[in-house]
Amino acid sequence: MNHINIENLDYTYPNAEKSSLKDINLSIEKGEFVLIIGKSGSGKSTLAKCIAGTIPNFYGGTLKGKLEIEGIGYIDKRSSNQLRSISMVFQDPERQLVMNKVHREIAFGLENLGLSTEEINRRVWETLQFCNLLDLAKRDIKTLSGGQKQKVAIASALAMMDDCIILDEPISQLDPSSAEEIINLTKKINEELGITVIVIEQRIEKWLELSDKVIFMKNGAIDFNGEPKDFYGSSYYGFMPSYIKILKYMKIESYPKNFKDARVLIENKFGLIDIKEDNLYYEKQEKGIPKGILKRIFSKEEKEQYEISIQEMKVFYKDYLALKSINLDIKQGDFCCLLGPNGAGKSTLFKAIMNLTEYKGTIKFQGKEIKSWDKRDLYKNIAYVSQNPNDYISKDTVYNEIKFTLDNYGISNEEKIKEIMISLNLTHLKDKNPRDISGGERQRLAIATMLVLEPKVILLDEPTRGLDNENKENLSRILKHINESGITIILITHDMDFAASCGRNFLLLFNGELISKGSLQQAFKEGFYYTTTVHKLFTNVQKNIFNIEDVKNIYQNSLRREL
Repeated sequence: MNHINIENLDYTYPNAEKSSLKDINLSIEKGEFVLIIGKSGSGKSTLAKCIAGTIPNFYGGTLKGKLEIEGIGYIDKRSSNQLRSISMVFQDPERQLVMNKVHREIAFGLENLGLSTEEINRRVWETLQFCNLLDLAKRDIKTLSGGQKQKVAIASALAMMDDCIILDEPISQLDPSSAEEIINLTKKINEELGITVIVIEQRIEKWLELSDKVIFMKNGAIDFNGEPKDFYGSSYYGFMPSYIKILKYMKIESYPKNFKDARVLIENKFGLIDIKEDNLYYEKQEKGIPKGILKRIFSKEEKEQYEISIQEMKVFYKDYLALKSINLDIKQGDFCCLLGPNGAGKSTLFKAIMNLTEYKGTIKFQGKEIKSWDKRDLYKNIAYVSQNPNDYISKDTVYNEIKFTLDNYGISNEEKIKEIMISLNLTHLKDKNPRDISGGERQRLAIATMLVLEPKVILLDEPTRGLDNENKENLSRILKHINESGITIILITHDMDFAASCGRNFLLLFNGELISKGSLQQAFKEGFYYTTTVHKLFTNVQKNIFNIEDVKNIYQNSLRREL
């Protein structure tokens, strides 16, 4: 039975020249699990908003075509009963959290439905337990990490128990353990309760095997609509999970039912064949960044020193000890990836370095205590890009947003703005309103507004949030170029594959304590959650494989299992 039916749907945002959705035709059956993927800005979130009814009811614009929810057609308006049949969790949880306490946030939607106190209480506490949030029930939402806020937003949607739940990048800010909890919970809701689930995601490793249908969007249109096994045989290599890429590189034709099946297929073939270098899937690696752009922007300083030095640093949130006696030295030109679960204190550490939160102990930048720096000088030398790219949006065009940063420091340099926009693939968005571009595009814009100042240190909090694989690989190359020019980078991420692609040193933070620091091998070789997808695939046969390049090198040199 069709739950959602869409025919010839077109949509144009207010004042936009081009349509964001073009001739969409799609049928989703009751209880189906649908995965929507595609590049940033391809129309994924716009399609979800149409299904949820926020387009055109909230966003306005021009909507044409036919969209039916269980046979009831609508174009401009939807009845209150229909609006209640679909819940949606947006990319930015901060934009949909309205209450001060976690348990009140989950109860808010239920109260608006007029449910009894008894029913509300049961749903709230049952949802809290399902989402492993019982320990946060009474916490003030302002004290939660970005990932914890994401889990609260998802829990609020799940508590509504609607006929369909749309999740827009639900694990983009979650650590591996929390992401697995959300994936398993979503699977349970779909399988046991028969609720239709639509997931928009860039990190698709675990979602793919759960899906009944995969939809690939390109330039506002549906370019692929089929089952996961058909997607495996398609040409969308760049958007496939890393374990699928490995299988394709090893020329394994069998479609893996799940991750375990992929491991078995790889173990059966690994070391038994001799494959010459095949550039079919790597031809784009040297493309993307015009050589010399970032080299011209950043000049390398030859001296080596501690760029940031932290001794016995502690941060309290009232009676809660968020960071415990942190001791850390970051050398000039280092590239550190800061890993750890949600709520471990990673973002708090960044805020302390930027002198945005009170702390005890000592933090020095270039040998000088942070607290003694003039804030304008500090912020020019240390660029901080927070989790939420919306914090950096205040102007009416992408170009003016970047220019605004330079204006604040009395700098006029059109060429620098142009080069930064080219480097971060923003040129085609130059005249667009930042509020009308995708989450991934806003993320790149936020980074651009900081890089244009030529900082000595860059602090990036979840920079891959909302980025598709192609832009993620491009960002990895950009960051490595920046780092090679002598700029120190400290990056928070839950994307282990991205961290392994660009980082050199890895810091692991648990429960406010810095428990380890080391190289890629030291950080990931014996990891359970905190390791790469590729390493999990090969751990039974070769523990020194961490990414696709390692696989390529092994085959390139005709090595065997005896390595």
